[in-house]
Amino acid sequence: MDDKRIEELKSIAAEVRKDILRMVGLARSGPFETSISAADLLVYLYWEELLLVPAEPRREDRDRFVTDIPAAVPALYAVLARRGFFEREHLWHYRRLGAMLQALPDFKRTPGIDAPCLAVQPAVAMAAALAEELAGKEGKPRVVFLTADLSFESEEFIGEMKYIGRRRIPNLLTVIASRGAEADGGSRISEDNMETLSSCGWRVRRAVSEDFRSLEEACDSFDYSGGGPKALFVSTVGELGLSVSDTGRSEAAHSLSMSELDQALEELEVKSNGH
Repeated sequence: MDDKRIEELKSIAAEVRKDILRMVGLARSGPFETSISAADLLVYLYWEELLLVPAEPRREDRDRFVTDIPAAVPALYAVLARRGFFEREHLWHYRRLGAMLQALPDFKRTPGIDAPCLAVQPAVAMAAALAEELAGKEGKPRVVFLTADLSFESEEFIGEMKYIGRRRIPNLLTVIASRGAEADGGSRISEDNMETLSSCGWRVRRAVSEDFRSLEEACDSFDYSGGGPKALFVSTVGELGLSVSDTGRSEAAHSLSMSELDQALEELEVKSNGH
């Protein structure tokens, strides 16, 4: 990946973050901090890694994307709109009654959504089952499953990951996002989780979401023609770096006033311009 392409992806991610704030601000509800942190990762996946054709969202030979992180849904919507699955105008009706883009995506109604966002564990079982089904199809389309490192706090999730590793599903990529700025403790936990997966058949790599080269190197190192499932541990931005935050708020309390929205957009504009 050359420097020009990296700058293009950074520019796209910056616009995605602005769209996230606009849609949540206009809706006056919805999570935004996790989505902003996930913007770089999702931009990389949808522009560089996933094989898809936005004009043909139901192609049988496309890769599929699944997530169990409801707080990342605004980022997913913004990325799908920028990628051309639907008009960006839909973003400004986020969460409105009857609108296409609701708090949780409707995979039967929204172009680019391949599965429901199940916030119950272990959603990875659904992704694995989908990958096994696709493994028998021409081209062996992949399934990319995005989850958070907090999933490893569930014994049920760990048990399911071990079971999937033994089933050797080569076209399944699980991306585990972690808040990389949370000091050494977070790194140690990630190392432990990586060792756990490696010991039961997973092919494991790590990368940094803001470093597109590291994402490319990690993804290119996987061989999807055989072997076990793949796991990519990705460190994301630990702090939003804006004057507003939804950290610690309940789902019902997520909101931005118009003045907060304007302030946050102005700060993002400054950051994206490198000032």
